[in-house]
Amino acid sequence: MAVEALKLIRETEEEGRRLLGEAKGNAAVIAKDADQEINRLKENAGEAEKSLALAISDKYAKEGETEGKAIQANAEAEAERLRVAAESNLDSAVNLVLERILGLR
Repeated sequence: MAVEALKLIRETEEEGRRLLGEAKGNAAVIAKDADQEINRLKENAGEAEKSLALAISDKYAKEGETEGKAIQANAEAEAERLRVAAESNLDSAVNLVLERILGLR
């Protein structure tokens, strides 16, 4: 009976060592898989970040271009308004200068 008990203890210890080895092996596989998944997620996040940055950059570049065109159009309209005003005042300014030079006024 003591022999059987010692045999049972030994078998139990061996089974425990085998199960512990399997658990360590499984833990190593799980850790490796987790590392690979983390790396994959980091890659995907990096690609998504680049894509988002490009989309934002394109959006604001287009908005800036549109705003620039509006500013350009306003500036051209203002320049034209000033040119027309200057042209309409040219004759009276020339006459005023001539009158002063000639002492007519």
